[in-house]
Amino acid sequence: MTLDVVGLPEIEAVATRGLVFDAVRGALIAHAEGRAQMPAPIAMWFPEAEGDCHVKAGYLEGASHFGVKVASGFYRNAERGLPTNSGLMLVFDASTGVPAAVLADEGWLTAWRTAAAGALITHALTPSDVDEVAVFGTGLQARLQVEWLADLRPLTLVRVCGRRPEAVRKLCAELGEAGLTAVPATAGEAAATPCVITATASTSPVAPAEAFAAVHVTGIGTDLPGKAELPAGLFARATTIATDDHAQCLAHGDFGNAVRAGTVADDADIPVGLVLRDGVRDRSGLTIADLTGVGVADAAVATAVFRHLG
Repeated sequence: MTLDVVGLPEIEAVATRGLVFDAVRGALIAHAEGRAQMPAPIAMWFPEAEGDCHVKAGYLEGASHFGVKVASGFYRNAERGLPTNSGLMLVFDASTGVPAAVLADEGWLTAWRTAAAGALITHALTPSDVDEVAVFGTGLQARLQVEWLADLRPLTLVRVCGRRPEAVRKLCAELGEAGLTAVPATAGEAAATPCVITATASTSPVAPAEAFAAVHVTGIGTDLPGKAELPAGLFARATTIATDDHAQCLAHGDFGNAVRAGTVADDADIPVGLVLRDGVRDRSGLTIADLTGVGVADAAVATAVFRHLG
């Protein structure tokens, strides 16, 4: 058996933002409609290295291929001059089960599908007249969430909140190079911004519930048990809670943290895919999106990239 190993330069040549947006949107809608298979994710932790590894898989009904993704995040790698994120995706023929390709994407397809999912639901749930956004976090995903959201709506101001001032300044400069006006912010200033995105590896809420004056909040960092970004009390104020996968978000999302705290019922959420398909019915109060990352989106992006390779 000859198996193609596709490197990042080849992947970058075909993985446009439009392709990733379309693949992720279609996957989230299919998942919400019950037209996908997605086993529970596998996770491993490496405390001594401040690292974690995820294995996720998925198949969309009628697709030619299915995918298995391995992605890691090792948070001390920057000290070694290495990227924080890495990984690869495996593409299999859905009619034979034979491996079709290894996408050696170095973790970038995971980063892009996360950026697309966050941007899509943030745009869908945030009122159209909101053009200010705050981001908690200073890593790659914090930058991508803002840049990809700016593809969907104009942004006049980005507030950046992080633990390390030098990292905040660096992200502000990077966003400036992308044509966005970005300024450092305290946790209180960020939480009071109309649209808030949390993209951290935090194990405790980034700000108390009473600090939030946002009309929409998207949390993407609680992708493993033990993590927490949003205060449980915030969910009590929400008129809409959207989750990318009900079971995953109950197990280790901020929605699950709020359910265990007794703040909301375990059936208070709706699927992100239905919001993307049908729009928002109630904008009278706070909306929250809790994203834990779904294997069907990984599979959809991997399959789309594979189809477009020469």
